[in-house]
Amino acid sequence: MVIAALIAGWIVYMIAMILTIYDGLLSLIFQPIMGLLASVLFVGAALIAGVLFRIPALGRIWRSSWMWAAGVVFSSIFLMCFGSMLGLRQCYLDPETGQQFAGLHSGVALASYFALLFAITHWPLKKGDAA
Repeated sequence: MVIAALIAGWIVYMIAMILTIYDGLLSLIFQPIMGLLASVLFVGAALIAGVLFRIPALGRIWRSSWMWAAGVVFSSIFLMCFGSMLGLRQCYLDPETGQQFAGLHSGVALASYFALLFAITHWPLKKGDAA
């Protein structure tokens, strides 16, 4: 599941990059590397945060159904796609044009990205599915 989380993180990062900071050839060279680094950092943080599932009650609840993980995945994707339309916005300044524009709040973006990768990394598998 760690590999699946890394791939999902890279894809989400690349989609966000294309929608926000795509700058031609240089972006095509450097942003995939940055996407991999961001994915590795966030999946690493998700692995560390997964220590919470060592608490028997939390681990039992999380592993009781895959619906918990699916709910977190769909909620985080929903927030990344529609959060700014729901009012979760922040004003940003374009350094080249000096124009202000509104986009998804950076805290919401980072939290939903982390939640997505956390849920994928700790997707509840049956005992024999881990191999």
